[in-house]
Amino acid sequence: MAPSNTGVRLIPQENRSGDPAIAAQGFGRISEIQPPSFAPGALDAAYDWFARYGYVVLRACLDKRELAELNAFMDRTQRERPDAWGLGERRRPHHRNQGLIFSQPLLDHPELDPYTRHAASFPLVARILGGVERVRFSEFNFRETPEHAGAGTMNFHHDAVVADRLLRDPYLPCDWLCAIHYLTDVDADCPAFCVVPGSNRFATLADAFATLGDDYREVPLRGPAGTCILYDTALFHTRLDGDGRRGRRTWHQYYARGGWLPSSLPGTKRYVRAPSPVLTDWNLFPERLALHADPAVRLYFSHWNTAQCEWVASGFDPAVRAAMPRGYQ
Repeated sequence: MAPSNTGVRLIPQENRSGDPAIAAQGFGRISEIQPPSFAPGALDAAYDWFARYGYVVLRACLDKRELAELNAFMDRTQRERPDAWGLGERRRPHHRNQGLIFSQPLLDHPELDPYTRHAASFPLVARILGGVERVRFSEFNFRETPEHAGAGTMNFHHDAVVADRLLRDPYLPCDWLCAIHYLTDVDADCPAFCVVPGSNRFATLADAFATLGDDYREVPLRGPAGTCILYDTALFHTRLDGDGRRGRRTWHQYYARGGWLPSSLPGTKRYVRAPSPVLTDWNLFPERLALHADPAVRLYFSHWNTAQCEWVASGFDPAVRAAMPRGYQ
């Protein structure tokens, strides 16, 4: 991002929202310039952009058939499994914060298995995390900000982080990586995933703002359905509200880094980076994947939390699953 105010729309803090319940998102330095997007096969250029800024945009990662299939899946499961989406009798307040979420669709829908290592985005995922043998599956979900949802309350935040990220050398591979695929077009009127480039190297958004100076940007990422955004979970990000009327559908997938890596910290000898910790304490992997006949698939789905261990030890008892958070059936 160019070190000047060119292409930046400055929003005074006092004018950002007339509703005190709505978050004043970030510092109001909204970029009017979209970053470059990369073809899925442009691994070197896409990796270099990610290494510099902590995120990258890949274009046309999902084709028309895949988009139709995934949107049809969302339509069908919202009708057939409303509780899984928060649309049942105990309806969740889905028009705020993250919107509708189907948290663990892989548990009951093996037709989604081919998407867990999608051909368009996975090669870059593997490059960022240090090789195919180091990529571990963490989470897979669908989300929707419904039409006419109104303004939200999500402020800038980062996801899971490891403290040594601020000092270690080299920084990459990162600890966790998220892929967001747009399942609907995202233009200026839609809620957009918004990032602060380079903020993954800072402990707070205020630190990033103070240190980056004129390079500080809040960049809403637009794009047609099929666009994929890969980001380091340490990157500060949010959902930037659109006009409050247009909706958005997304597929989110999280990856962890497996294996031990040599690294160093200032003033110390070289040390070994352990595998990334588990991302959540509730996410479950179905038996068909966790105990897959192919050792490579088993390795990919081997990043188990305590809930998964207990479910496996029970023989994948459905009653044990049902007693766990988001273990609905």
